[in-house]
Amino acid sequence: MNGNKKLKLAAAVAGLYAGCVSTQAVSAEGNSLALEEIVVTATKRGDANLQEIAMSISVASEDMIAKQGLVGMDDFLRSTPSTNFLDRGAGRNGIIIRGVTASPQSDATVGVYIDETPLTGLGSASPGSGGNPDLKYVDMERIEVLRGPQGTLYGDGSIAGTVRVIPNAPNLSALSGEIAGNFSSTADEGGDNTMLRGVLNIPVVKDTFAIRVVAYDYDNSGYYKSVAGSNADKQIWADAFGGVITDKDDVGSDEYTGGRVSALWQVSDTFDVSLSYITQDIEQSGIPESIMKLGGTHRVPFQKQDGSDEALEMDFEVTNLEMNLDLGSIELTSSTSMAETNALQDRDLGLYFGPLLGVDDIPLFLTDTGEIESFTQEIRLNTRLDGPWQFLVGAFYQDIENKQQQDFVFEGAPALDPFGGALLFASKLNEDIEQLSFFGEATFALSEQLTVTAGIRHYDYDQTAADSADGAFNGGSSTNVLETDDSGQTYKLGLTYIPHDSATYYATFAQGFRLGGPQADVPADLCDLDGDGLIDGLGVASPDQIDSDELDSFEVGAKFSLADGRAIINVAAYQVEWEGIPVSRTADCGFDVTLNAGEAQNRGVEVEGQWLLSDIWRLNYGLSYVETELTADAPGLGSSGDRLPGSPEFQASLGVQADFSLAGRPIFARADIAHTGEYFNNLQEQGIGAGDFTTVNLRIGADLSERISLDLFVRNLTDEEGLTWVETEIGDGRANYIRPRTIGVELRALLGQ
Repeated sequence: MNGNKKLKLAAAVAGLYAGCVSTQAVSAEGNSLALEEIVVTATKRGDANLQEIAMSISVASEDMIAKQGLVGMDDFLRSTPSTNFLDRGAGRNGIIIRGVTASPQSDATVGVYIDETPLTGLGSASPGSGGNPDLKYVDMERIEVLRGPQGTLYGDGSIAGTVRVIPNAPNLSALSGEIAGNFSSTADEGGDNTMLRGVLNIPVVKDTFAIRVVAYDYDNSGYYKSVAGSNADKQIWADAFGGVITDKDDVGSDEYTGGRVSALWQVSDTFDVSLSYITQDIEQSGIPESIMKLGGTHRVPFQKQDGSDEALEMDFEVTNLEMNLDLGSIELTSSTSMAETNALQDRDLGLYFGPLLGVDDIPLFLTDTGEIESFTQEIRLNTRLDGPWQFLVGAFYQDIENKQQQDFVFEGAPALDPFGGALLFASKLNEDIEQLSFFGEATFALSEQLTVTAGIRHYDYDQTAADSADGAFNGGSSTNVLETDDSGQTYKLGLTYIPHDSATYYATFAQGFRLGGPQADVPADLCDLDGDGLIDGLGVASPDQIDSDELDSFEVGAKFSLADGRAIINVAAYQVEWEGIPVSRTADCGFDVTLNAGEAQNRGVEVEGQWLLSDIWRLNYGLSYVETELTADAPGLGSSGDRLPGSPEFQASLGVQADFSLAGRPIFARADIAHTGEYFNNLQEQGIGAGDFTTVNLRIGADLSERISLDLFVRNLTDEEGLTWVETEIGDGRANYIRPRTIGVELRALLGQ
């Protein structure tokens, strides 16, 4: 960052602080209205007031989820400061916080949790893709987005931050439930969408034992169109190889079917046990990508010989047992989880491999299947001592078994097979990661206003990967057994100053890490044709393993409660130093290679807040500026000064809501505007950029009776054609668009008390 930019950043922060002080003076008028206290559990120390936590956190409450119509991860994350969400279909997604990514399609730099269960990277079938399960926000208490490295408390994978989805717990005292359904229609190439969900809470033994059951089904139309059957170029190659092509609407349609069963047993006043089971199945018909040279949301895939199309599927199950024992000055927590995901990615890659084989196109299908099982156990102790000292200590164990398989086949007429029926490529990968970590934080109150916190996490892991491959594209049969292990520590040091109830100031140094792993061998006879020991197209030798990368973050922030509690504003500025960045690149031979690219530096500022304007009107807002760049040359990847991909420099959002009554019935009206700046998918910022779009969402709801309510909504009111991702790494010009304008109605009925 040059001197002028540093000056602008400092001036922005100073100006925001001055604005806070002047606004605080206005609050002397006094008003009985006040915002509700926002409570989070991000610090693993029980419930805590968001305004007193020395961390940059965004929260969506249950009320916000309902009134903004938040359905999935893309609805919330893309409008959160310094956060971007790349949605490329079922399980094919990426979360980027504060620009910490170098390969957005494969990086897993943000931890994803359902309550106490980590699901980071358990999404996609494509090897090394790093996708996450996109759980629908049904019956959720809140969503927490923790920005910055969370290496001390959350460990591996939370190098850039953590996203936590907190479901509603069973209610021990009240029989209640909800049935809701909606219908909507998507413009352009889209069609009709439906949703049905239900929630039932049963206090089996009042105040002692309760069960909560949730079920839902979301059926969304696709808004891409296959024009393969009428495309002249495609017809040529379909005739040449006997490929199957047709025109088809509704490409990329998906169905999410899921549910949750949870039980809470209040054994005594000091001991409770909860058990939950979550499942969700996603089926997507066709890959939700366009081919940009065709214009709009059009694509030209081959079909298989049996007439089936490209597809994405992802099923996941999570079982969690949590026990809490409150001994007064000490609280013990145990969380045991089993998570399993099964994923499929079936796609036509003829447009990419055709030119490598001397033709423009050819019916070649790559089928990726994956099965991941993860067992985690965390035990922690949290103190509530009378003196100045407080402690949090814990142990974490995780065992992940990852099975991946790829099959690359010719899907034309057998008589026109240019490979003569030969096996093209088939591979299997069995990977096991076992990790043991110990962590702790100590907090010391230097005075009633000033507190210092120090934290450490020690991790130790072993990883084994056994892979086998065969086929012409692999140069014959090959097998590998790769092993790696590593250990290390991450640290945290923070200072928090709370002079009074309406202000919190903090400064934090925090580290994050991400486990490395073995590097699969790259066949020299295919990827090093001139025999110089360097991979063609990358100019580097194939590395033996992928090293763990580490990140240091320096953050200062302030949180203010203004106008007698009617407004809050939170400001944070940070600088990130990242070393050993792993970057996935595709060599000329088509093999992916992961390299530890070098070093990067990210700097930015975030502002977020709410304002209760009156007993009717309220608004929330957020904005961020992120500057990211390589600080050292990365051979074959990028040069010092290149901007890291996947993250816009500027983001801003504004929400305005009115809550009032008409004919004695509650009504709300809400408008949300979010702007995402431009970003690229490569370090050199080459090709067409994504982002640079603004979306407007509207929602109006009314209680028709004490138990029946009706909402009308419009998403993407202006029908913005925003690109969320442009695929240029493999060179076939694929891109992903946001959903076109969608208009709908939702009806809800409450049951029980």
